[in-house]
Amino acid sequence: MCYQEKLERADNQLKSLGLSCNTDKTILYRFLRKQGFKLKPVYYESFFKNVVLKFTEFFIIYFSITYLFSLAQDGVSVMVTLANALGVSSVFAIAMSIYYLLVAKKSLLTDWERL
Repeated sequence: MCYQEKLERADNQLKSLGLSCNTDKTILYRFLRKQGFKLKPVYYESFFKNVVLKFTEFFIIYFSITYLFSLAQDGVSVMVTLANALGVSSVFAIAMSIYYLLVAKKSLLTDWERL
């Protein structure tokens, strides 16, 4: 079965369970899929892969915003802003990955290989 068919089946299963199908349609996911990466929806992805993807997604946005605001403050270095963004992004990524893992287990989703 091809990757696109599995994505459609996964979306149908998520819709039937009342879960969001839009979580894997963010800019980062669309960009990586155009580059040839075959990413599964977040509920089917492994915990560690979700951590990496969510960290990357959040870090890019959060660091950009906090860096722009830190320019307005005197005495705030880029390293402080970077450390803050790394910490906050790590917590966010781990929390979201735990959430996706728990929801997937609670919903008894079909294994990706058997879709």
